[in-house]
Amino acid sequence: MTERDLITDEELHAFIDGELDPIRAADIAVLLQYQADLQAKVAAYRADKALLSSAYGPLIAEPVPAHWHGMIARARSPGRRELPRRAAMALAASAAVAFVGWQSYQRLRPHDDEGLIAEAFGARNETFNLDLGGVGDRVAADSALKAALGLPVKVPDMGKFGFAFARYRVYSGMPGGKAVKLDYEDSQKRVFTLYLRHSNGEEEFEMLKRDTVRVCVWQDEVLSAVMLAEVNAGEMLRLATLAYAGLSA
Repeated sequence: MTERDLITDEELHAFIDGELDPIRAADIAVLLQYQADLQAKVAAYRADKALLSSAYGPLIAEPVPAHWHGMIARARSPGRRELPRRAAMALAASAAVAFVGWQSYQRLRPHDDEGLIAEAFGARNETFNLDLGGVGDRVAADSALKAALGLPVKVPDMGKFGFAFARYRVYSGMPGGKAVKLDYEDSQKRVFTLYLRHSNGEEEFEMLKRDTVRVCVWQDEVLSAVMLAEVNAGEMLRLATLAYAGLSA
């Protein structure tokens, strides 16, 4: 295999969006004729793009709903800013990704916070702990989440996309105080991990991939959320949007 045969995900997204250099695009077009795995990957990316466009594309031309103006006004008042802002950020990030295209988004996203992501992976990879809640024990998990973070948040319901709440753990001595890990599982035994702690006060949204695990970091001035799962980019965007918006109590 030559260097010209090595195709990055960024190049594939640019190829699909028609933004790749013509010579490199011709290389990929030729390789697509002979590599079934590459054909499958391009088909999957195109399906994700079509799904995102159909789901969020119509929002671009829609006026801001009247009741959102009230939410924005309330968000500006002290003590209530984080929850309306969280819902607004979820909608804005999803619409932005659908509007500008995945390749453009990858170029514009901020650098990842290695420390925060490392914490989330450490929590995800634990094989046992003493702070597990009972399977499906959402009531206890809600109480533990609120007490640990000191915020009016709740355990998100991920059932819309087939993930059921499985367990949680509370961690002490983390940056900003305590942290909480929430795990969900689907019928294929795939695990979606939501790791939460206080943020450093900066807003951030990014998606990346570490080996087979897709990562989404979603942070506002108050809360840091890291989502981890072995899913494709489109699935992660949908799961992350549902989880982040679902935190609002």
